[in-house]
Amino acid sequence: MGDYRDKSGSERVDAPEKIDLTNIMLDVYHGVKRLWWLFIGLIIICAVQSYFSVSTSYQSKYVASATVSVTSAGGMDYVNAQSAQQMAEVFPYILTSGVLKDVVAEDMGLDSMPGSIDVKADDGTNLLTISVSGNDPQMAYKTLKSVIKNYPKVAEFVLGETKLTILDETGIPTDTKREEVIRGSYKRGALKGAIIGCVILLLYVLSRRTVKSRKELRKNINLQDLGSIPYVRTKKRKKETFYNSVSLLNERISMSYLEAIRKLRIRIMKDVEKKEYQTLLVTSSIPGEGKTTLSANLAISIAQQGKKVLLVDCDLRNPSIAGVMNEQEPHPGLGSVLKKEVPLSEAITNVKLPKERTNENGSLHVIFGGAPDGENSLLIGSGRMRALIEALKSKYDIIILDTAPSELLADAPLLGKYVDAALYVIRYDYTKLREIREGVESLALSGIDMLGYVFNGDNSSGGQGYGYGYRRYGNYGSYGSHYGSYGKYGAYGHYGKMEKGSTDKFGRVIKD
Repeated sequence: MGDYRDKSGSERVDAPEKIDLTNIMLDVYHGVKRLWWLFIGLIIICAVQSYFSVSTSYQSKYVASATVSVTSAGGMDYVNAQSAQQMAEVFPYILTSGVLKDVVAEDMGLDSMPGSIDVKADDGTNLLTISVSGNDPQMAYKTLKSVIKNYPKVAEFVLGETKLTILDETGIPTDTKREEVIRGSYKRGALKGAIIGCVILLLYVLSRRTVKSRKELRKNINLQDLGSIPYVRTKKRKKETFYNSVSLLNERISMSYLEAIRKLRIRIMKDVEKKEYQTLLVTSSIPGEGKTTLSANLAISIAQQGKKVLLVDCDLRNPSIAGVMNEQEPHPGLGSVLKKEVPLSEAITNVKLPKERTNENGSLHVIFGGAPDGENSLLIGSGRMRALIEALKSKYDIIILDTAPSELLADAPLLGKYVDAALYVIRYDYTKLREIREGVESLALSGIDMLGYVFNGDNSSGGQGYGYGYRRYGNYGSYGSHYGSYGKYGAYGHYGKMEKGSTDKFGRVIKD
């Protein structure tokens, strides 16, 4: 649980997470879609393993059986309910007792009775099915005959004189039922594999708990809902990489995505112009939510409407805007400007926008992040950064700053002290509610005006969607290549494991 205040001073106290059966069913559905191959593999492996285990260890057993009726010495059947119930409970015990086995062994001239006895009584009748199993068919049959012959001697001490009459028998057994036993092993193995698969699916569902709807966000996050961006599926090709990227500069981008960005721009600019803001920070809770792609496309969309826009890559541990903009030439980064290694003019790059879709007064400039450098990120919250932002305000209508995830690092909250407003990016079925709450709370405590959140990669209504396509741009390879295992969440860049609540080698705080 956590609480935070917006600029109006209102306080939000988060309620405990509730179990949503709809989300659980969605998790099960997605889990089956993602893990179906594991289910099939487990069933096949367990079935085959069970087959080999049984077929190699199975010892042939011949079963001789007979159905008999039990009568008293006077010829009276045990047919009334009380007598039948007594027989069903007592007779099987007598037939499998050690006393009977000793008598049978003595009758057969052996030290011990060969094989084993199994007895089943038909409820409510005086009928018994006696089975004797053994390795030798002849011996199994002889043992059965001896059991039926000698049973009355043993039962006499318990029930008085009784008589067993054979109604049906198998004779000398010839079938060991090997195929039947092995066939049953397949089923048992397959069932075992299915159970293991269900356990894995249960663990998957319990570990997910990701946000899957804007309705869920509205219930749990005290931020304005600024809309959603659909999921766009793009094909990964070795050639024409840029034309498969999710960028407004890509002529092949879907109309649904263009329309979603347009609506988001209108809502944001309405607040920005009303409150006379010039700087907008864009962040998310964790890596991989698409904040960089959204920052770039929002900047392009605003510039096309006639505004002078500056896009700044402030995620200096993992600068990604160059990849989104398909900029393959090296440029001085923000860190070099803050360390005064290069003049500001050399770090600002003009981005050519399509004239037919851009207002003549509009322009887009970018300050890239340069090479990944954790030491440069230490300057994000410095006075130099504040002075740089103030200097740039006089040249641009709006400045958009793409920052590191706020739930993981303190970069965004520190920068938030110098920025007017923030846009929070939340990716569909990717981020846990706890992570969102912590990230929003961390950023809100800086005093920045939280304009709201955008639900990115929304696939809940079957739209074209957006999400996986942004992972590759130009020659930059997969998103987060400079983060190492930053995704969930491992090592951050080349600075090794960084636990929450600790500091890195530069004194940066990892958010609790």
